Amino acid sequence: MTQRQSPVQILEQAEKLLGRKEIAAGLKVREEVVKSWYEGTGTLSNSHLLRLADLLVKYAAQNR
Repeated sequence: MTQRQSPVQILEQAEKLLGRKEIAAGLKVREEVVKSWYEGTGTLSNSHLLRLADLLVKYAAQNR
């Protein structure tokens, strides 16, 4: 059975693939906001997490 990943773990993996700047642009937030999520000082909302998942799906489709 696979272990569930936390939102921060998902963000860390997304940052490795897309980079913080691309995530910020795709979610229409400042890079400082993404940094705060990564550092645990900001709150990553469910809506932003779902939009991040959409960005990752698009990335995967483009990099088959």
